[in-house]
Amino acid sequence: MNILIVDDEAYLLEEIKYYVKKYGFFNTCIAYDNAADAINTVNSQPIDIALLDIQMPRVNGLELAERLTDMIPDIEIIFITAYNNYATEAFEANAIDYILKPIREERLYKTLDKIRKKSDNANQMKGEKSISINMLGKYVVRVDGKPHQWNRHKAAELFAYLLQNKGYPIDKEKLCGLLWHDVEIRKALVNLQSTVYSIRKTFESSGDGAVSILYTRNKYLLQVKNAYIDVDQFESTVQQAVDMDDMALLNQAVALYKGDYLEEEGWLWAET
Repeated sequence: MNILIVDDEAYLLEEIKYYVKKYGFFNTCIAYDNAADAINTVNSQPIDIALLDIQMPRVNGLELAERLTDMIPDIEIIFITAYNNYATEAFEANAIDYILKPIREERLYKTLDKIRKKSDNANQMKGEKSISINMLGKYVVRVDGKPHQWNRHKAAELFAYLLQNKGYPIDKEKLCGLLWHDVEIRKALVNLQSTVYSIRKTFESSGDGAVSILYTRNKYLLQVKNAYIDVDQFESTVQQAVDMDDMALLNQAVALYKGDYLEEEGWLWAET
């Protein structure tokens, strides 16, 4: 990861740079005393994290954060300032943290640890989870990184319903009534069996058993062992934010919220 530091006070710039290099996680540490040089660097070199002073001449840190975010949407912004009255503006700029001067080494490292953990989790997720499911906004299931094209709409709906109830067995007749309420029961059961088979085939290619559907005592049970699900990530991040009273975590949760739950599908069972 590459980190950018911008502060117009030379001695503070060197102090922050020293702490960051001592931390030892970053591939590149670039420091400037003005926004213009920072913007020029971002045009030619990828930056993952920006540590920004707020009160600077010509272009202040809030304006610089907005420019940097336009150029690199997933950049992590940390504000470092002597003034505590910019917190609202800082978090409106999607800052991950807001650190007051004089800088304490352990306070800075706590924030860098948070970013490092987030990076490690993201890399682990990319490396280990071949199934990714988005249910906030547009409903998309990715298998091995590629969006899955459902061969039948009922398969997409059945999987979403089982996923909403993952870990709980659902009676087959209830599923028939939910998806094929206007079809004779015998035909509905045949439709259900063929649709379940289609879903199972969808996830066979991942080869890691991340998603499986079990059948026992006339009930179907969806098990998800190793998959990324945006709803679960959203809810767990919100809970962590509440438990830790952490505004940065709450902002991460907001970033995950791409729209209402299954908002494009129109399935009545999803309304609640």
